[in-house]
Amino acid sequence: MNILLIHVKKNRLPDHVLKALFPQFLTVITEPGHLQAYGPGVDVRLVDNVQDLESLRAEVLTVLRNRRIDRVFMPFELGQAQAAFVREYFGIPGIGFTAANALTNKYVMKLRLQEAGLPQAAFAMAAGVDRIEHAGNEVGWPAVVKPAVGGGSLDIYKFDSAADARAFAASHDADAIRKLTCPLVVEALVDIKTEYHCDGIVDGGEVRFAKASEYLVPVLGHGEQFGSRILPDDDEATAQILELHRRAVAATGLQDGVTHMEFFKTADGLLASEIACRPAGGGIPHAIALQTGVDIWTACLDMALGRAPKTAETPGDGPIAHWYLTVPPGRIVKLTDEDQLRQIDGVVDVVTNFKVGDTVPTRQNSATAAMLVFAKADGRAEVDRLTKEIYGAYRVEVSSE
Repeated sequence: MNILLIHVKKNRLPDHVLKALFPQFLTVITEPGHLQAYGPGVDVRLVDNVQDLESLRAEVLTVLRNRRIDRVFMPFELGQAQAAFVREYFGIPGIGFTAANALTNKYVMKLRLQEAGLPQAAFAMAAGVDRIEHAGNEVGWPAVVKPAVGGGSLDIYKFDSAADARAFAASHDADAIRKLTCPLVVEALVDIKTEYHCDGIVDGGEVRFAKASEYLVPVLGHGEQFGSRILPDDDEATAQILELHRRAVAATGLQDGVTHMEFFKTADGLLASEIACRPAGGGIPHAIALQTGVDIWTACLDMALGRAPKTAETPGDGPIAHWYLTVPPGRIVKLTDEDQLRQIDGVVDVVTNFKVGDTVPTRQNSATAAMLVFAKADGRAEVDRLTKEIYGAYRVEVSSE
């Protein structure tokens, strides 16, 4: 099988997924300065921006003049719609543009969810920075502004009033989003009591596997303590989350793929936020695998290659919660040893993302962490105990030099 991997430069695949690609002939289209390293025998081709549709289409055509492409693998949000267009344009099986656009373009996504009757916060589109004020007046203040395409809580802004939005648009603070090539989504800010997520596997248009989870604190602007726990099947929120997730899958037209969807609990009830067709970031896939034996990343690859996903659960270490040990920007000079964290009662695994000597970037997303800690946590009281012990044991020092 000849596989084309379309890959944004800043993303890395999990090691086991990259290794699973190698029995096939692999062609990669990525960008200059890509972080992912590829092995010998991989045909790596560069375009300035994989989200530039014409550049991507032209490069795929060049590949096809040398060999056939059986399947396209694109498991990250940026560039997913463009990869889907390439599939349709060249007749390659897999997710098509209409579904991919509804799962990556947040404005179109919210339109599809609205049409299906899912409860949401009020929203509007702003085609540019100068249109934020108008859109905010439409949905009401305060409001949250984010790129229509993007993830990881990057480039998200909150404005309390039209005057704040107007001042922002006139300042250099707006330069980053002024350069974006996609529109903005302006959404009414809601008072979030609890934030949830649901991670699923969709095969043949049906949800074959899904787990509802609760973030320990809301994602946007979270502090040093952050994580999530997988909810029991009998939790009062689980059934509603799973049903809204099922309806969102149908509304976006997804036939085969993995999902990550977020929800807000408010005083007025549960609101659907966003749904993506990709594995969740951070430690969520590993937490699900520890509890259920189901590998979200492997399922993502299997379906991209036309294979049936494995969705049968096996007894694991659950119920599982996990924590993000955050780290400020700079060069790490001191970091808690993971063996110390493993000694905490209930901890089943620790994953280290940064080590002493590494430089942590200034620009971080919501899942950036020096370490991830996974533990068996049967109930919120046990989560609270583990939170206190894990963060009590964690130490990190960075140098700005």
